[in-house]
Amino acid sequence: IVALENITTHIERGEKPKEAAVHGTSEVGISIIASTLTMLCVFLPLTLVSGMAGIMFRQLGFIVSFIMIVSTTAALTLVPMMCSRMLKAQPKTGKLHTLLFTPIDKGLNAISDGYAKVINWAVRHRKTVIFSAFGILVAFVVLLGPKLKTEYFPKSDQGLVSVSLELNAGTAQEVTGALAASLYEDFKRDIPEMTVCSYTFGQADSDNAMASMRTNGSNIISMYVNLGSMEDRERSTGEIAEIVRANISKYPEIHKATVSEGMGGAGSGASLEVEIYGYDFTTTDRIARDIQNQLLARPAFTEVTLSRDQYTPEYQVDFDRSKLAANGLNSTTAAAAVSAAMSGSVNSYYREDGDEYDIRVRYARDYRMSVSDIENIIIYSGTGNPIRVKDLGNVIETEVPPTIERKNRQRVITVKGVIADGYAMSDGVAAANEILGNMDIPSEISANIAGDFEDQKEMFTSLGILMLLIIIMVYMVMASQFESFMSPFVIMFSVPFAFVGVILGLWITDTALSVIALIGILILIGIVVKNGIVLIDYTILLRERGMGILDASVEAARSRLRPILMTTLTTVLGMLPMALGTGEGSEMWVSLGVTVAWGLSISTIVTLVLIPTVYCVFATRQEKRKMKKAARLAAAK
Repeated sequence: IVALENITTHIERGEKPKEAAVHGTSEVGISIIASTLTMLCVFLPLTLVSGMAGIMFRQLGFIVSFIMIVSTTAALTLVPMMCSRMLKAQPKTGKLHTLLFTPIDKGLNAISDGYAKVINWAVRHRKTVIFSAFGILVAFVVLLGPKLKTEYFPKSDQGLVSVSLELNAGTAQEVTGALAASLYEDFKRDIPEMTVCSYTFGQADSDNAMASMRTNGSNIISMYVNLGSMEDRERSTGEIAEIVRANISKYPEIHKATVSEGMGGAGSGASLEVEIYGYDFTTTDRIARDIQNQLLARPAFTEVTLSRDQYTPEYQVDFDRSKLAANGLNSTTAAAAVSAAMSGSVNSYYREDGDEYDIRVRYARDYRMSVSDIENIIIYSGTGNPIRVKDLGNVIETEVPPTIERKNRQRVITVKGVIADGYAMSDGVAAANEILGNMDIPSEISANIAGDFEDQKEMFTSLGILMLLIIIMVYMVMASQFESFMSPFVIMFSVPFAFVGVILGLWITDTALSVIALIGILILIGIVVKNGIVLIDYTILLRERGMGILDASVEAARSRLRPILMTTLTTVLGMLPMALGTGEGSEMWVSLGVTVAWGLSISTIVTLVLIPTVYCVFATRQEKRKMKKAARLAAAK
């Protein structure tokens, strides 16, 4: 666009097409190369990002880098050649041409003339313009910046709801199956969008290796509800997940329920975890339940679960060692006898057609159902005398502690809260911090927020460092191209106002700042400086031709307005479909489109006036220093 527009301008001034192609391209060659290098400073580092962002954007970095190199080569070689052959010095005339393009040309010329008047006023009222611009910058950052919501990844509609249910420990498999069938009927009635619903329940057989690798038991149900494409239904996955939770809440026998949107990972919805560290089970359980109840009372959370499993009820036989000794037994042989009666032992094998089956011998089911059955188990003494278990000890009903979870070599219990629709991760974090701040937690217990929030902080830090490095690289590239420290410094003033546009866009559209939005900000750093490069490069060229600083700034701004507007509009319009978020899976990319479109629009509007003004300030001071230095040298001679 920049090369073609400049060549066209030369032709309109009366130059021949070949001469215009050579002169026009040479004038903007540095601008095009510098703009490309600044974009490469953004996209090449994306190939080095680690973590989830690296997986998602590494290919983007490579592809855009190659495209920029090829397009720049074409802009400096193919475009001038085609212009020299295809453009004509005489403008087209005709009724259709006049009807279509005359109003557009008049409109653009009026905009250029009006813009030139604005710049002419701005460069003569530099303090007013600069202080006003930075006042706007500070106001937006201070007033709107803290109001921005943050999240790890945007939630997308994946058309799947997965449900994990846990009944009270020890629930019979038949009861669990009946509840699963009842839930299935509820889902069929209340969720017409459901295309497929599959569920599993019960304890896996010992020879079922695949099922044994998953969490299973006679009291556990796993359900998967497929909803199909979002374009074929009116309700979102989040709304249907709430219906699933409402159905589950009707069954008081369900001890623990987890409803997830999608199959996990990025886009499956945000969740927040509060980790509670402590050695004592009773204290940590009490604190975890207290936090769970308080989080459920907040509208930012739609579901809160505890990671610690239920205490498992079991019967223990407490043998009296003196009675065992009197009967010629010890605890090992007695325990083995009880275990053989209840769980059985493999005593032989049954072979048929090449298959082999275990023959497990144990008491019949009717004789191992109650405490009295255990007490009546017969153990034979060393002399062969039968003795009942109740004559050797007591049968105690107790609860076994759950599996002990550890993190950083400390016992931990996790309270996991699912963020509700309409709320961002930052809302959940604020609620959790408020709850933890108001709780009286013993000194030996510690609690902190983790989960997706921990990953979000780590990713934001990494991208923040990358952003700083990109800004430094962009400045260094421009300094090498302009062979000056002052001109790139002036151009970099466009970057802060890109952040103003980002903050304003996210606030107006009520979009959270996520990893995707941060990638958009990284892209912006390379895009927004392009306008400044085009402006300042032509200003320097006009000064080299003998124009004064103010006149050169005004003329450069007027001449470069059209290519700047065209490049900005093509980028913004290209981002509009992404920012509007239409189509399946579009939720993931809305924040990127909003960030780039708003950031580039606001930055362009501000920098079209600010960059020439700031340049005049620095260039005027630079000229004054040169004049003073020349005067000192003349006086010394």
